[in-house]
Amino acid sequence: MTPVSKTLEHMLLDIYKDGSVSVFEYQQLRDNADERMAVIIREFGQHNNLTAFQKAMDVALQLLQLSVIDAKKAKLSDTGETIVKDAIIAQVEYLRVGSDLALHLL
Repeated sequence: MTPVSKTLEHMLLDIYKDGSVSVFEYQQLRDNADERMAVIIREFGQHNNLTAFQKAMDVALQLLQLSVIDAKKAKLSDTGETIVKDAIIAQVEYLRVGSDLALHLL
């Protein structure tokens, strides 16, 4: 696992302490992540790979949310729902593992 700052670690522990994530907690984390990126933007400017990555994350989360909504509308069987969840979890883990791999290069 890639080490994180103590403030981020504290925020994540607080979010996950009850075993679920509320919309408010999600929004707080999103806003905090945007504030951290603002520091990078001040340092490196508006147009770089890091800001493109931030935008890509926003798009990826929006697509994830829409995909879940679409799957819910499809009224999947329990098996179908399990298959969709498994595929989405695999994609999220792909991002997590790729992030760890990339951050070890930093």
